[in-house]
Amino acid sequence: MYSTSLSLKALLLSVLLAFSFNAKASESLSQAELDQILAPVALYPDTVLTHVLIAATYPLEVVQAARWSERNPDLSGDAAVQAVAAEDWEPSVKALVAFPDLLQRLSDDLDWTQQLGEMFLTDEAAVLASIQQLRERAYQQGSLDKMKHLTVQREREVIVIEPRRPEVIYVPYYDTRVVYGNWWWSSYPPVYWHAPRGFHVSSHFYWGPSFTVRPSFYFSIFDWHHRHIVVNHHYYHKPPRYYPRRNKHYTDARRWQHDSYHRRGVHYRHEVLNRQHNFGYARQVSKEYRAETGKRREQQHRNQYNTNQQSREHTGTQRPAMQRRTAEQVNLRQAPAATASRQLNNQQRAERSERAERPQFNSREQQANRQQQVRTTVTRPMESSAAKHAERQQLVRQPQARPEQRTTPVTRPEPQVQRSQPQRQVQPQRQVQPQRQVQPQRQVQPQRQVQRPTPSVSREVRSSRDARSIQ
Repeated sequence: MYSTSLSLKALLLSVLLAFSFNAKASESLSQAELDQILAPVALYPDTVLTHVLIAATYPLEVVQAARWSERNPDLSGDAAVQAVAAEDWEPSVKALVAFPDLLQRLSDDLDWTQQLGEMFLTDEAAVLASIQQLRERAYQQGSLDKMKHLTVQREREVIVIEPRRPEVIYVPYYDTRVVYGNWWWSSYPPVYWHAPRGFHVSSHFYWGPSFTVRPSFYFSIFDWHHRHIVVNHHYYHKPPRYYPRRNKHYTDARRWQHDSYHRRGVHYRHEVLNRQHNFGYARQVSKEYRAETGKRREQQHRNQYNTNQQSREHTGTQRPAMQRRTAEQVNLRQAPAATASRQLNNQQRAERSERAERPQFNSREQQANRQQQVRTTVTRPMESSAAKHAERQQLVRQPQARPEQRTTPVTRPEPQVQRSQPQRQVQPQRQVQPQRQVQPQRQVQPQRQVQRPTPSVSREVRSSRDARSIQ
């Protein structure tokens, strides 16, 4: 028993080790395939390499562009790009028409082109990381110092390759077996391309003719820090007059997105890409297919409607008694609840009607009270002001009457009092309450007291006169 248990444990351990070894091998093989496929293009200028990666995702349009360049051998560079402006191709495919030899290479090695495009679609960040690793190998080997038509700039862990003159581009062809040093994947040697005819050798780099381009050629570039390609559509549709500097148009650029329309119905080898992008070429291009899809949808809706009706009829004929019983039970259970809800609704309606009536009466009473308050506030200050005015006039006239009584006969102030009385009575007649005008009549009494001593004085004078006459 003990020996059998040990043998089982050993067998399980061997299976686990084999599984882990196979998993590591598969991971290394994927990286090995990336390095193998990217080796012939990793040292291209950044802008040209972006066009190669994007165009590789549309292999059928690459073949069409290569055939067009074969029919027009005299056109290259910017002249060829302007000639294919009316073609319904992806912009990166049109940009590669400027380099007939490179485009012909992509068309001839179509298997390599399709593998590169699908690797780029599945894991864009891994492809860009592999490009930087290959450039690092070439940099350590000293191969990048021998590129006379290109400039190499190193920024920490990023190596950028650009043409020396932005309006003139050279596409290098190099020996991948020598440039990177000793190859580190023995089972996956790098892809090697033979140099075309007419290219001169310069330290394992082959340089062909130069090609002039316009500023619109630089509409795509690498964003090495985020590990993806960005596209500036403004540079393509409305190109500026001057060539852009490196990293200048990152603010207006957006990340590149794959357009399955330009795939032209080509099948993806990876099942994940088929699910994500390949919904059918005719669905995106043909209007007839769109009409067919609409008809299919209508037919599907009709079929669904018919099936629903059949299912309802089937259930209705199969269980009539159960439905009646459940309905009766539901009615019996809901009867008291329904009456309670009706009573509650009636109470709420009565309360609402009372609330609606109360604010109306309150509002009328409040309006009447406010009107009375306004009237009282208007009349009272008028009355008080009139009384104050009358008192002031009396105070002013009293001191004038006293000196007149001493100097003039007593009979003169009487008409003054009579004249002043009607003047004083004019103001209270205009007022609402005439009872308060009695005050000035009470103040006239001291004048009547002054008239009483006057006859006594006249008698004494007469008696004195009589005595004098007797003497």
